[in-house]
Amino acid sequence: MDLYQSAKEEIKRTVDIVELIGQFVQLKRSGQSYLGLCPFHSEKTPSFTVSPSRQMFHCFGCKKGGDLFAFWMAYHQVSFPQALKDLAEKYHVSLPEKDPGPPGIKDSILRVNEAAADFFHHILTKSGKGKAGRHYLEQRSIPGEIISEFKLGYAPDEWDGLARALREKKISPETALQAGLLIPRKTDGHYDRFRNRVMFPIFDMRSRIVGFGGRVLDDSLPKYLNTPETPVFQKGELLYGLHVAYSRIRESGRVVIVEGYTDVLALIKHGFRGAVATLGTALTRDHIRKLKGYAREAVVVFDPDAAGTAAAMKSLPLFLDEGMPARVLSLPEGDDPDTFVNHRGLEAFQALLERSVPMFDFFIERKMTDGEKDIERQVKVLEDIFPVLAELKNHVQRALYVKRLAEKLQVTEKALAAEFQKWAAKGPRVPDRPRTSEKKEAKRMDEVYLLNLLLHHPAAAGRIRDLDWKTLVSDPGITEMVACLLDKGAGQGTAQEEILAGLSSEETQQAFREAMLSPSIFTEEEVDRALRDFGEKILRIKIQDSVAQARVRGDFETYHRILKLKKEREVQPRINGNSQEGI
Repeated sequence: MDLYQSAKEEIKRTVDIVELIGQFVQLKRSGQSYLGLCPFHSEKTPSFTVSPSRQMFHCFGCKKGGDLFAFWMAYHQVSFPQALKDLAEKYHVSLPEKDPGPPGIKDSILRVNEAAADFFHHILTKSGKGKAGRHYLEQRSIPGEIISEFKLGYAPDEWDGLARALREKKISPETALQAGLLIPRKTDGHYDRFRNRVMFPIFDMRSRIVGFGGRVLDDSLPKYLNTPETPVFQKGELLYGLHVAYSRIRESGRVVIVEGYTDVLALIKHGFRGAVATLGTALTRDHIRKLKGYAREAVVVFDPDAAGTAAAMKSLPLFLDEGMPARVLSLPEGDDPDTFVNHRGLEAFQALLERSVPMFDFFIERKMTDGEKDIERQVKVLEDIFPVLAELKNHVQRALYVKRLAEKLQVTEKALAAEFQKWAAKGPRVPDRPRTSEKKEAKRMDEVYLLNLLLHHPAAAGRIRDLDWKTLVSDPGITEMVACLLDKGAGQGTAQEEILAGLSSEETQQAFREAMLSPSIFTEEEVDRALRDFGEKILRIKIQDSVAQARVRGDFETYHRILKLKKEREVQPRINGNSQEGI
């Protein structure tokens, strides 16, 4: 990758990491850094930090971090060469010419998907074999421009239509098999997975076709068939339409989640580009985590039948756990977003959006509506609702829902609150954390202060180097970090990258990123005082060690002389303005 070092450096000079990550995570300024909810793990309080000055990100929760390449690799699940290629293309940085060699499995699957999409789209728009598909889309009022934009297609009612087309393009059937487009016969050869289906290509956030959803046009089952899981297609993480909707979602702060591909397309046809759909699956934690990067709240639109209602209710704990506000839009009986917006127009749909209700309210109303009036049934309602109540970290919000529940069940609020506390007390106990001795904690703080001073005030490196600083530091990780900083320089840019790359373990690298992104403890005016305090602290430790060694040797003359010197100096550590008891 040395060949690409200059391109890598140019990308780093060109790209602002805050702007790049801000395309996928909602960031808010906090001091000199930016904070957001981590896209790599579940959290309600932001611990994901991006530093514009250091051009680095780090999550204080899951410990994932690094530069803009590390973010792109982790978020898009690609290798470094692919990240370099993607970012060079995105920010118009030229890469040196080089024989790319044979493509990797992901690249191969993406290429065969593109070829298959071309085939399906041609059949739909140009071939007599696509008549059934065109008729279906006409019935759904999907116009030609939407068909072109989303590259909709049709898989002909043939066993090997795609297989033959791929052979003509000299595409290996093994690659098409890995892409989930073909199925091996019991004898020799392969046959098409998708037959007599309207085809909906599934795009990732880089507008690459990673898989397909196919809607059957007869009574065959399943009604919808997806590409199986492949190295580029995980349906529990992908959302249909997000690649075109994310900018509108970010502008409005709201994402509308619908059930079907045609729901998304019908809304787009009417000018609403803020909707996405799952791929025939229930909402997952990964879906919600991805959407949190673009939206402040979600509105879930499910079909008003029993299955749709059940799906909406099952998603509530996920939204609560991810800390994302969610609402539910109820459509009239017999309607889905596609039919509703085509028959009544976008204004009517937007009016329903404004009347959507908080998902927790919807959950309680449904539970109460479904329940009977007998006592046993009401107790069962509580058993269903208490676990959801427990997910609410906002105590005021929880108290309001307890009050509403009490009114619904016609019991006193006090009795219901007591019953909830009793239920909550049955949960698993968290063992007490072992206490760290005050002396060890104080020493640990000295080490952290020294590292912080060196990182934020690199001009002090010379004076720290002159101190016998290792006397003060016992943590191997901090020892390694301070030594690297003094050796390579405490500045930013290349030295920072060299230090990170040179640290011996991932744990030490995580700790170094956290130290770099932590605010400075000392002001410029306090640096000189802090260095003097460190010096006296080190001298104090040396005196203590000398006393102990003289005592072990039985050299009581030296022992008493050092004790006298110690008393005369009255050494008192003053780091952080706290005096501590002498030795």
